[in-house]
Amino acid sequence: MREAHSAMGAAGLFRSLLLGALVLPACRPTEPSAPGQDPPPPDPFESIAYATTPLPSSTKVLLVAGGDDVANFAAEIVEQRELWKHAGLRDEDIACYFAKPSTDALLGDGEQLAALAPELRRCYSADPATLHAHLRALGRAAPPYLYLYVTGHGLPPLLRWKAGVDDPKELPHHLELRRGEVGRFDRHAIGLEAGDGPGLGEVEAILEASRAGSPPESLVLTPDTLAAALSELPPTTQKIVVLQACFSGGFIERPDDDGPSPLTKVPNITILTATSAARPSFGCDPGAHRTYFGGTFNRVLAQELEQGPHSPPTLPWRSMYETIRFVVETMETIDGERPSQPQMYTNVPDAAPTGAASIPP
Repeated sequence: MREAHSAMGAAGLFRSLLLGALVLPACRPTEPSAPGQDPPPPDPFESIAYATTPLPSSTKVLLVAGGDDVANFAAEIVEQRELWKHAGLRDEDIACYFAKPSTDALLGDGEQLAALAPELRRCYSADPATLHAHLRALGRAAPPYLYLYVTGHGLPPLLRWKAGVDDPKELPHHLELRRGEVGRFDRHAIGLEAGDGPGLGEVEAILEASRAGSPPESLVLTPDTLAAALSELPPTTQKIVVLQACFSGGFIERPDDDGPSPLTKVPNITILTATSAARPSFGCDPGAHRTYFGGTFNRVLAQELEQGPHSPPTLPWRSMYETIRFVVETMETIDGERPSQPQMYTNVPDAAPTGAASIPP
């Protein structure tokens, strides 16, 4: 019955998505605006400060919009916060993070950003230092579960991307590197663009800050930094991580490196990614109100939550993943895009979603 239900749900979701689908370009940072363009509209975030209050110890859901150049990332977490609240979670159970929009974002998505601004007033800064610090704080709070959703731009291993090579052994011929920097920074990464630190693709600035004493977790979000933070949670804490970004499958697999991602070694973890390690995702440019994966994910989540009260660990993640993958791949086929290949990994037994029903919301 579950397989039949998933197939019917996927078909229904596909039809609803198709009605409003747009041909969306690949997920990559947009080009800066050309000189002489019209000035940007008023910035609705000018009077909004990032939240600075301590993270409530009851927090179990973290929603992170990392990109600052389009509105769709923030739209996804605002939409998802309402879904979790409708499912019974309290405001103090949910923390949100965003990056204030750039000038180009205001030019391309000003109307959508103006509508989102009031919903982001209580959100924290989406920067690597803040997110990692909050995850470590939750390790001390020892919640029964932790759900993390991150949406933004992503890159393949940073140093190889910067050098334009596929083999890490070639890096010394292209970059001046110090001992240990390949292991720390030649990793897949997702941009958390709030704050004053280096941006996702500013590799020289990242290395310079590291050499000046900044730890990696204050500069980048990689599989290594995320795994280190999540490892401070108790082994019994169920961890669900959803990553919407280009090349986000690199947080699960390392096909060109020595072994799997350290995230797969974190106990009691389930990971969903928008792509494989080597593929981009779609819908990350101005005008796209949701990414392909993020929009589909929220629709599938809403469908599951409508069937009854759920907390994250009680959801059927395997069947949800299959539905999301089906819809995303169908949209990509219609639009003539190269498949992004969403991925899933779990080391939680198959019986865990139903056996975890006693976990409090």
